[in-house]
Amino acid sequence: MKINSIYFLGLGALGAKYAASLVDYNAGLVKVIVNEERKKRYEAEAVYVNGKRYDFEYVTSIENQDYPDFIFLVVKSDHLPQAVEDLKPFVGENTMIVSLMNGITSERVLAETFGWNRVVNAVAYMDAVKQGNQVTYGSIGRIIFGQVNPSCPEQLEALNQLLKDADIPNQLSDDIQKAQWTKYVVNVVGNQLTYLLEFPYGQFRTNEYLDRMVDLVGNEVIAVANAHGVLIGQPEIDQLKKTMKIVDENGKTSMLQDREAKRYSEVDEFSGEIIRLGKQYGIATPYNELIYNMVKAIEKTY
Repeated sequence: MKINSIYFLGLGALGAKYAASLVDYNAGLVKVIVNEERKKRYEAEAVYVNGKRYDFEYVTSIENQDYPDFIFLVVKSDHLPQAVEDLKPFVGENTMIVSLMNGITSERVLAETFGWNRVVNAVAYMDAVKQGNQVTYGSIGRIIFGQVNPSCPEQLEALNQLLKDADIPNQLSDDIQKAQWTKYVVNVVGNQLTYLLEFPYGQFRTNEYLDRMVDLVGNEVIAVANAHGVLIGQPEIDQLKKTMKIVDENGKTSMLQDREAKRYSEVDEFSGEIIRLGKQYGIATPYNELIYNMVKAIEKTY
């Protein structure tokens, strides 16, 4: 099949980065879902990605029943309920929603409204930073996507090929749940520790104490994942350490960027969810409980 349109909902660092990459490949392919207020602001200010100006095509409604083939959902977890409402007018009979959100719960929430056949599980590895309307990144990163129970293989294969053609590294996975939990380890461990310690990625290269904390927090995530039926272990911890050491040493996790901007973080989706699942499976999660309460204590000062 041919993909004629990809819409984005969410134009933060990740959304802007991949929307810009697809515009560079085919400008007519991309539209960004916004409300009227955001449309006016974006049109006035534009968005800059690695110094290049992008004037995306912004849409507030569907015209002539011309629904997109794919929608990339790229918002923070606390915006998900509103995002579901925002998506409703744009999801047609054959529209697939690719959730590039952090965590492991957004797909379930989306499926409750749109059905699992319309939802694509995905993870994105990236090092982008957004300040105001400026997005910068060192590596284009990689998208891994798939469905737990594939219902539209031709559409997913077409997306895989289109992203390759656009020079966006990606993988169509036959075990997307494991891939998501592998990235979730990065979120729960890496994002949260950098938030608390206010460290850029470079500290993962040389700080042996940070290395030990990665093991302590990561082991709790592994135990919960295994109880949840996902077979990950020390190799995923080792991959986390490797990943953190090869990205831009001055780059910052999205959660550290949240702290610096005094935005509320995704701690409920990260350690909060691990704590919840730990209680469900009878697994102690003291390090995540400490992190959760420390982050919440900091956020209470905003």
